[in-house]
Amino acid sequence: MKKIVLVGAGGHCKVIIDLIESLKEYDIFGITDQKKQGTILNYKIVGNDDELQSIYKSGVHYAFICVGGITNLSVRNNIYLKLKNLGFNIPTLIHKDSIISPYAHVGDGTCIMAGAIVNAGAHIGENCIINTGSVIEHDCKIGNNTHVSPNAALSGGTKIGCNTHIGIGSSIIQGVAIGDNVTIGAGSVVIENIPDNVVSVGVPSKIIKIKK
Repeated sequence: MKKIVLVGAGGHCKVIIDLIESLKEYDIFGITDQKKQGTILNYKIVGNDDELQSIYKSGVHYAFICVGGITNLSVRNNIYLKLKNLGFNIPTLIHKDSIISPYAHVGDGTCIMAGAIVNAGAHIGENCIINTGSVIEHDCKIGNNTHVSPNAALSGGTKIGCNTHIGIGSSIIQGVAIGDNVTIGAGSVVIENIPDNVVSVGVPSKIIKIKK
């Protein structure tokens, strides 16, 4: 099996471990984290991110980001770029209990969790989280480094920008476009286009904050 190092030892790491174990394709070398020590689900934290270069040189050429994307998606993006610059392969991880159309595209570094559905014509960018039980309908377009939370539903033809967080249980009606660097609050119902750099919440979803 291919050896892989995981970056980030938070709660999201546990879900990624479960996903990787379901695939039986990768051997988890260990986990790096900037602050924590010890183990996560019996896998050792082998040091902080400064160890990644030596880990790569030791023969571990696969890595995956286990930092969740709720408050600051730029952290995930910075780690992604660092891993790429070090030479790591960042695979696409798709849980065996998800349903992915052969006519969908899923980018490098993206994880698709158990129970998620991605239908024909959908295009998902790099370094995304398509979380547990979410639905990505036909012809949706999702930009890089975007997080679709558990049980969120994107209707056909929805467009989501880069670095955007779609909150848990949100519903996005067909054909709506949501911009870059947007946060959609939990349980929101989005029925009209949302511009870049805002927070939008509620039923129907309304902009409550402009991001700097």
